[in-house]
Amino acid sequence: MRHTRSQGATQTLGSVANALRVIALAHSDGKVTLPSISDHLGVGKSTAHRLVTTLVSENFLQRNPAHHAEFIVGPALLEIGAAAIRRADIRRHARRPMERLCDQLGETVSLVILEGNSTRVVDGVESRQAVRVGLRTGVVLPANATAAGKVLLAQLPEKDVVDLFPQGLPSLTGSTKSTWPELKEQLAEVRAQGFAFSADESEPAMNGLAVPVSDNTGESVAALAIAAPYYRLPVHTAQAKARFLRDAAAVISRAHG
Repeated sequence: MRHTRSQGATQTLGSVANALRVIALAHSDGKVTLPSISDHLGVGKSTAHRLVTTLVSENFLQRNPAHHAEFIVGPALLEIGAAAIRRADIRRHARRPMERLCDQLGETVSLVILEGNSTRVVDGVESRQAVRVGLRTGVVLPANATAAGKVLLAQLPEKDVVDLFPQGLPSLTGSTKSTWPELKEQLAEVRAQGFAFSADESEPAMNGLAVPVSDNTGESVAALAIAAPYYRLPVHTAQAKARFLRDAAAVISRAHG
């Protein structure tokens, strides 16, 4: 039985690898056909057909309108590429405003994006204070446990937020908002005040503050956040400090376009 499961896993991985090779071929050659896929991968035409059918259904490939037998890169792949470019652009545009914000508030500043139901820190500037929150570039955390995550979740329809957490809300500390009534109430507050605050929710004794960064359509594409030891970022200072974050976010938004 163990051997059968191992065989199935190997076949699945082989199919994934072949699908990725088809996408790479379509990208490099500008188009693919069933015979070219069959030749390139050394598989039968029925296997090539199954691969193409799956990739078309997931929008990674699409039929070439000019030549029905050809397939070209689909909208899903183009969207991924465009998102990568936007992410690179927003980091470039955010660098100077983040440095100024770090100087103004003396705390670690992060640029954060939403990935599914998690947040990822894509760039940041670390505080120079002796006691500080370290730079967390690359760190992934549940969106409901961070100020940046909550400010981004607040921009989504409530149903979409629920759909992001099919297994329920994770909890990192005893303070994480891990029930739907708690989170929904907090997201409503975020929408009303325009910023999100977290206290001990991702890590004990650490607080966070975040505002959204928008593109030229008004859609939130990232969050700008600061994190600090709880005693330097108590909740009663959040509104005043959020103004500095909003000003920096507006600069980034204008530059990002």
